Amino acid sequence: MSQPQRRRGPRVDVDVREALLDTAEELFGTAGVEVVSMRAVARAAGVAPAALTHHFPSKRALLEAVVLRRGRPVGDGVRARLGELQHRDDLTARDLVDAVLMPFVEELDREPLAAVRWLKILVTLALNEDEIVTNELVNGVDVTDLFLRAAASVPALRDNVHGQRAGIAMFSMLTALAGADLGGYGRPIGPGGLDPAYVEQLALFTSGGLEAG
Repeated sequence: MSQPQRRRGPRVDVDVREALLDTAEELFGTAGVEVVSMRAVARAAGVAPAALTHHFPSKRALLEAVVLRRGRPVGDGVRARLGELQHRDDLTARDLVDAVLMPFVEELDREPLAAVRWLKILVTLALNEDEIVTNELVNGVDVTDLFLRAAASVPALRDNVHGQRAGIAMFSMLTALAGADLGGYGRPIGPGGLDPAYVEQLALFTSGGLEAG
């Protein structure tokens, strides 16, 4: 005997808002933000479109919530780590790289498959200077400025690192993290998190790029 089809409507067995964010994160991170509609998110989440718009009145509002759910804590972690470096006189390029890298690694280790999809979304928005990242995520603190001020204390970086090089280094590093589920990078992420050897090589490569020249 076939099971009766569940009628779409309010979900009482789960946190609806979180379930919608989980679904949107998965769809945006796999298919791309541009091609996924609000109706597709509602259908995949098993709710009526009205239930989705009750929580998120527009696709833009949904996208912002998806990005900031993980992005705010990760961004706070990056800012805190960079802030701690501002008055140190024994900094290395690796210290700077780790300050940016490790909060992302910790999030990817916490929820590997979901967080890597989130990072794909974030990197795409950041590369296009989307206001969700430039205005909302940074929370009034210029991470690049913090990075460059700290870099000025590193002898090997003082004369070489400027905004363009810092941007190349950071975006290349985060793009490699976001591609950790792809064959080209050897798929160094799995249910247990990131391969520590991959993280180490990524940090070494990025540090070397900052110091080159």
